[in-house]
Amino acid sequence: MYLNYFGLHTEPFSIAPDPQFLYLSERHQEALAHLSYGLQGSGGFILLTGEVGTGKTTVSRALLEQLPEQTRTAFILNPMLNSDELLATLCDEFGIEYNKNQVTAKQFIDKLSQFLLEAHAQNQQCVVLIDEAQHLQPQVLEQLRLLTNLETNQNKLLRVILIGQPELQDLLRRRELRQLAQRITARYHLLPLQLADSERYINYRLQVAGAQRGLFDKKAVKKVHLASEGIPRRLNLLCDRALLAAYNEQQSVVSVRHIQIAAKELDGPSHQREEKSRGSWLQLIVAGVVIAGLTGAANWYWRQAEIAQPVVEQTTPIRSGIELMASAWKLPNPPQEQAFCEWIQSFELLCVGASARLDQILIPELPALLTLKNGDYQFVSDVDASPNNDWTGEFVIVIAQPPGYFDVDADAEQSVYQQWLARQLSEHGVDRRDGIAEQVRHVQQQAGVKVTGQLDALTLAWLSANENESGPRLAKSKNSEVR
Repeated sequence: MYLNYFGLHTEPFSIAPDPQFLYLSERHQEALAHLSYGLQGSGGFILLTGEVGTGKTTVSRALLEQLPEQTRTAFILNPMLNSDELLATLCDEFGIEYNKNQVTAKQFIDKLSQFLLEAHAQNQQCVVLIDEAQHLQPQVLEQLRLLTNLETNQNKLLRVILIGQPELQDLLRRRELRQLAQRITARYHLLPLQLADSERYINYRLQVAGAQRGLFDKKAVKKVHLASEGIPRRLNLLCDRALLAAYNEQQSVVSVRHIQIAAKELDGPSHQREEKSRGSWLQLIVAGVVIAGLTGAANWYWRQAEIAQPVVEQTTPIRSGIELMASAWKLPNPPQEQAFCEWIQSFELLCVGASARLDQILIPELPALLTLKNGDYQFVSDVDASPNNDWTGEFVIVIAQPPGYFDVDADAEQSVYQQWLARQLSEHGVDRRDGIAEQVRHVQQQAGVKVTGQLDALTLAWLSANENESGPRLAKSKNSEVR
């Protein structure tokens, strides 16, 4: 309806998987690299997980397009199969002939084994890609594992790529599937887009559709990114409806109001996203962050003071609070055998924490975990929260990992992390001629946190929250909404 009005020759935000609209963000490219690396290794299973609409299928299609010509692929889109149906589907996908009226599981396996050996003799690689794999039954997964037992001295004759929602990771932690889990040689969890990626994604699709100019103003891009939570499929739906709303009002550019209209049409006026609550269980977390001095670099700017960098410490087991925190960041269910704050580093996230008053902890407007005397954690998700009576005063906040945070080089003039920090301080109006401690004090006064002159956990969390608009935020006060 709006194509001619905006000078477009095709719908830019269709949710159909059109290859010409394929846009790989940095995270999608990283996921693709992990899958490609896994196929080059000697393992049998590769795992790709992510929330609904984050682009898992997009990555899988991109992977199939770049596979060598000698690769034989079986693409299973319907995982609601039993073991015999899986074997029959694999034979169908690989083009293996069999008598459909008189065939047993053993005959299926024999035919598949013969096919895989012949393919290997012809220097061909066989790959099975299963989408929506969280729906696979444990016995079907075990059958897949048995198929991957066929191997040479160097390589598996069959590689299996499992693609699914975060529940797939929970499924693979089941005791009866531990042998399969040990054979996963590459895994990647696809997170939603960052704000910059959302902007590039929108502009790229508009250009492919024939747009000669920008159709979304800057504030509208930020609004649609927040409303979509950086999920590409939801971005498409919101942008399509926002263009229609702008067309209906005969406006040449999509504004924030058009995004709000689109969100109401898509979600309904009373739509509220509910956080997932899961059962409690014991799990290790790194609770505190100790402010440690960071050696200054050769550059005079960084010789003036020590810059603190949070350090991870192991503490007591916790219960359901950690699952709620992982859910808020759209992460899979955390493993029980690994410290939470160590685990989230693979998702480019970081734990920071110390001791502070609750009103100070709420300043960055990020979800927090409050340490309780019994070793449990209270999950704080809104600004009206009250701490439990047995709160110790300690807290943990998850933030986006600053660039180069774990790669600080004391011999370098200025590390990537130091450059990032200098940029963040500069954006908040500090005077570069002041010492680093004075610059940090200026930012702390601006943020309203305790003024220490040290880059403590709350200051770093506030800087990160102001830079990254993606990720969870504390729910606003109901009283402020009434006003």
